[in-house]
This record gives sequence, structure tokens and C-alpha cells, in this order.
Amino acid sequence: MHIATAKLGSALLVVIASILPSQATAQDSWQKTEEAAAKASKQGHYAEAEKLSSTNLKYAETLTAKDARLPRNLFDLAEIDRAEGKYQDAFPLYERALQIYLRLYGPEATEIADTVDGEAELYKSLNDYSHAEPLLLRALAMRQKLLHADDPDVSQSENDLGELYSLTGAFDKAEPLLLQSLASRKIKPGPESESVAQSLETLGTFYLKTNRTKEAEDSFRQAVGLYGKTLGGDHPDYANALESLAQSYAARKDFADAEPLLLRVLVIRQTAFGPEHRDVAVSFENLAALNRSERKSQEAAAYYEQALAIWEKVLGPDSPDLAPDLNNLAAIYEVSGQKQRAEPLFLRAIALDEKTLGPQSPELGTDLNNLGLLYLWTKRYAEADKVYQRALSIRIHALGENDPAVAETMGSYAEVLIFLHRNGEAKEMLDKARAIRSNSSAK
Repeated sequence: MHIATAKLGSALLVVIASILPSQATAQDSWQKTEEAAAKASKQGHYAEAEKLSSTNLKYAETLTAKDARLPRNLFDLAEIDRAEGKYQDAFPLYERALQIYLRLYGPEATEIADTVDGEAELYKSLNDYSHAEPLLLRALAMRQKLLHADDPDVSQSENDLGELYSLTGAFDKAEPLLLQSLASRKIKPGPESESVAQSLETLGTFYLKTNRTKEAEDSFRQAVGLYGKTLGGDHPDYANALESLAQSYAARKDFADAEPLLLRVLVIRQTAFGPEHRDVAVSFENLAALNRSERKSQEAAAYYEQALAIWEKVLGPDSPDLAPDLNNLAAIYEVSGQKQRAEPLFLRAIALDEKTLGPQSPELGTDLNNLGLLYLWTKRYAEADKVYQRALSIRIHALGENDPAVAETMGSYAEVLIFLHRNGEAKEMLDKARAIRSNSSAK
């Protein structure tokens, strides 16, 4: 009896050993999968990277509370989701990773700096700069304290914070950070690295915003060339740099050179992300704006329609982020003689902004101003009167009495008042508009 039992036990051990890998084997498998996911992500194959990282996460969830692989896996997935534009999926992953790292390492560790920087970049992608800045400052301070001054992660933080300051118009803060990051990256990891390409692209955006157009184009060209060498001409980062170069051409009205680059960007993004990605929508918006500048109304409208179709699926039909494209498309219909198609788009933009941003938001003031102009042009003066009254009230409340946008609304409203034979009010309105414009030009 004992012999039989012993044999049975031995057989079970053999079966169990064949089913469950050793800790060393599991560790090796996890690491290989992580490396494969990182490689796929770097190549822009985000769907593959997400699948691999999700496989690892299932195993990491079974580990002890002291094992750092779980927060690392969560961070990796958050980075992939951010790259794919899945922002709402990325937020909880960053937060969960951060809380575990804090529990494991305390308030200061390189892993915490990485996670905080990633979450800040997520806020930056959403144009939420007020939440991004303190996180970027925290990540930079932590990395400067924990790492050598020439560490690539310090350079990354300098670049990320410099980009934020460039976007928010704090140019005096942006330039030294961006130049320091570029100088460090040329030394480590080297002058022909992907990191240098990123710095050149960010610096190019800074130059473009500060009207240094030649330096901007030179930086963008170098970034495109380096991304082409390091990542290839089908990578999303290459597309981003190419888009920046195209926009610098468009800024100086070189539409013939800009358009083929934007079309190439569109193809790269459709191939990398599929047809219904937010970056694809951005490409359609850029092409729409370019064609609108060239007065190609039909082409511009078609691009805005495609952008809106994607945004409605990505953001939902009630998102206020749809309002700018609704206004732009409506304006194209308005000037191209399709005014009956413009009105419902303006009204939809008004409803979205009023519901989500509030009855006194400057965006709502802009929406109403646009609708008022439509009513003016279609001789619906009584309706224009009501709309302009409200637009003017909102703009004064949101922007102040001396803002140029207030003068814009007053000028158009004065035309309506003339058609309504309220000439005294019209003159008063025009005088106020001229005074505002005069004060603005004198500054």
C-alpha cells in the first residue's frame, strides 16, 4: 500500500512539474515577452506590443506584493495605450503603477519618476497643461537628484518640460531646457540617435512659435532625416516630424510642398493605427486646413467630414472637442453657398459647448458669433440681433471689454443694427469697436 501511494505521488509530481514552469523559467519567459513588447512598441506595432504586454500582465497579477514586475507591466501598458491614443485606458494604469511603486520604494525612485513623467505626457496630449507641469517638474527634480547629470532620462525630462513651456508660451523657460537636452543627447546616446531627432523636432516647434522659421525648418528636416535612419520611414514618430515640417511650409504659404508631406503622414498613420484613430483624424484636419487656405472649399469640407466621423467614434457624439471642426466645416459651407448646411452644424457646436463648458465659456461666445454672421449674411436680422446680444455679453464676461474678439462681435453686430434701422445704437457700437482696435494696435 505504501509503495503504491509513493508511486502515485511521484507520478503527480512529474505531471505538476511538466505543467507549472519553475520560477526561473517563468522569469525568463516574462523577460523575453517584455523585450518583444518593447521591440514591437519601438517599431510602432502597438497592437502587437499591447497583446504581448497584456499576456505578461496576467502572470504579473499572480506575483507577490513585493514583486516589481506588476507595476512595471502596468507602466508598459500605459505607455502603449498613450501611444495608441487610448488615453482613458492609460490613466488608471499609470495611477496603479505609481501607487505600487510608492509602496515598494517610497516617494523617490527612478521608477516613480518614469511613471510621473509618463502621466504628465498623457495630460500634455490632452492639452491639460496645468496638470502636466507639476508632474514634469517633479519628474525632473527626482531624476536630477537620483541620476547623473548626463543620464538620458534627465535629458528626456528637460525635453518634455521645455516642450510644455513652448506650448504654453513660456518661451524664456523653454529655450534653455530644450538646448540643454539637445546638447546632452548629442553626447549620450549620440548625434545620430532617435533621442536627438526628438529634441530637434521639439526645438523646431519652439522656433516656429517664436517666428524663427528658417531655424524651425532646419530642425524639422534634421529630425525627419534622423527618424528615417533610426526608426524608418513608416514609423509614427517619423510621421510626426514630417507633419511638423509640412506645417512649417504651410506657415509660409508653401502649400505645394506641404500637401504631399501631409498626405504621406496620413498614409503612415492609417497603416500604423487603422482608419479610425485620433492621429488619423488630426491628419484629416491638417489637410482640411491646408485646402481651406488654398480656397479649395470642396476638398477642405471632405477632409473635415472625415475628421468629424472619426472624432465622433473616438470621443463620442457629445464631446465638446467636436465643436472646432463643426465650426470650421460650417464656415466652409457658409462661404461656398451652402448656408442651409451650415446652420445645423453651428447649432450643434453651440449645444455641445454650452452643455459641457458652461453658458459663459469663451468657446460658446465664438460659436454664437459664427452663427450671428450666418444670420447676417442670410438677412435674418431679428435672429442675428438675439444671437449677437448673447455673443457680446459672453465675450465681454469671458475676455474683458477691451479684447479684440469683443470688437469683432461689435463690428458685425453694428451691421445688423443698421439693417434694423437702429442707427444710433449701431454708431455707438462701431465707436466702441474702433476704440478697442485702436488701443490694441497701440500696445
